[in-house]
Amino acid sequence: WYLEKVKRKQWVPNQSVSTFHNVEKEVCRQVYLFTLQPRDIEEFRACNTHLQTAPDSLFVTKSICSLQTTNGVRALVGWKLTEMKYNYKDNMDLVEIRILADEEMEKTLREKFNITLDKKFVPINTSRLSLF
Repeated sequence: WYLEKVKRKQWVPNQSVSTFHNVEKEVCRQVYLFTLQPRDIEEFRACNTHLQTAPDSLFVTKSICSLQTTNGVRALVGWKLTEMKYNYKDNMDLVEIRILADEEMEKTLREKFNITLDKKFVPINTSRLSLF
């Protein structure tokens, strides 16, 4: 079994910051692939450990914060903030992407994600301009 997502067209006003692959080409993609076979949590332990500890894992190399909203989604990966507004106009999603300055991080976490930090935020990012 699989779950497919049919994408609306996307409008990305600041294309120079975008690193999306196939923004216009990808119309439909598989989101989940699964069977009806029962699984035990132990079957996922090795993969979960790898994602949390491997030096090349996105979850180790970048700070990640995401939030689903009623009309879209926000994601902060490293210094890259992506905001998508679903069905912005004419069955098209608006995708806004920008690279934040260090001094914008705490304010962005507070205002966009409702997160207030006790200590200064130090993003983890092996590359300032990422492909994610």
